[in-house]
Amino acid sequence: MEAAYILKYHQHIKLKVYKIALGLIFICAVLGAQTQDIESLKNKRQQYEQEISNAKKLLVKKGNTRQSFLEELAVVNAQIKAQNKVIASFKEQIDISNEVIKKNKASIETLTKELKALKESYHKLIVETNKQVNSNYNEFMIVFSAKSFSEAYRRFNLMKQYASYRKKQGLVLMDTKTELDSIVVENEKVLQRNRMAYESLLKEIEDLKNTVSKKSLYVQNLKKDEKWLKREIAKKEKASKELELVIERAIAKASKETNYAFSNFLSAKGNLIWPVDNGVVTSQFGEHNHAVLKGVKVKNNGIDITAAKESTVKSVYEGTVSRVIAIPGYNKAVIVRHGKFLTVYANLATVNVKSGQLVKSKQSIGQVFAGSKDKNGILHFEIWEENKKTNPLEWLKK
Repeated sequence: MEAAYILKYHQHIKLKVYKIALGLIFICAVLGAQTQDIESLKNKRQQYEQEISNAKKLLVKKGNTRQSFLEELAVVNAQIKAQNKVIASFKEQIDISNEVIKKNKASIETLTKELKALKESYHKLIVETNKQVNSNYNEFMIVFSAKSFSEAYRRFNLMKQYASYRKKQGLVLMDTKTELDSIVVENEKVLQRNRMAYESLLKEIEDLKNTVSKKSLYVQNLKKDEKWLKREIAKKEKASKELELVIERAIAKASKETNYAFSNFLSAKGNLIWPVDNGVVTSQFGEHNHAVLKGVKVKNNGIDITAAKESTVKSVYEGTVSRVIAIPGYNKAVIVRHGKFLTVYANLATVNVKSGQLVKSKQSIGQVFAGSKDKNGILHFEIWEENKKTNPLEWLKK
């Protein structure tokens, strides 16, 4: 047997092994990334499902007044929004899983071809080697037929390397087959996850249909008295403007002062605690369509959070109480300064703090207001940066 002959097949098989190894590394990387995507979706879905759970709890005790119908409609709308997000999450998970299966199938096909080619090359090497060994009687004859000691020594070492190499190639074949089998198993797991996600998706869609039907009943009841609805909108707008004026005065006063305490409030963006526990956002920041009246727009300088009656309202971050005031339509309100930022807590029944007081994060500042006939209360919450209104949902922890 000549060294050049063995080296030729050695290099041929070695290139195939490297190609397979690189393919396996790529497959593992893709699977890892897509698994992280699915886990991220699951975490988000838990948040949406918690919102749905909170909404259902708030709807357990129903009222029979126009105001209670309007508030319950807002909760139902929040529930529908959360359910749509859950459905979208399940659809995205199914799409990701299908992409995993698609890439796995392509990987299986590639690996199968490479494994077949590797086996053929390995088989050819064994057959050709055996022919040469048989023609020279045995491996010892190959060594002892050398014309010099140095050539015999070289052949002896080559035979040792070849024996070791054959063993390694056998292991590569087995490892590649094992990896191929593991990808097939992974495909089965992904298919099972898809089936479960699809079944959950069907259930969520059915729940959404029921919630939408419930919403229709609320809308029908409320449409009977559009005049009352328009009066409620006007009252809300008036209260919002009065609160805005108070905040602007507080900002103007602070601008004349240069000694208010520095705050790391900005660094907490996206991680602020919620001002009430187990609440549901029933009115978003900015301008949006009215829940019942077509063509009517409503504007919100912050967000409204519906929570259980007598819920505790907490400071979302450490700061100094700037103002404690009474606002018609918003009952009592507390403004807390955090350096150049302000947080506003309106529609409070009771207040536990006073102007100039230092407050800590999570400290109780009051209790959400709810009328004697109301089953839930609504906290109005705003965040200002200097004289600029910002969306509180960008600041609160997801």
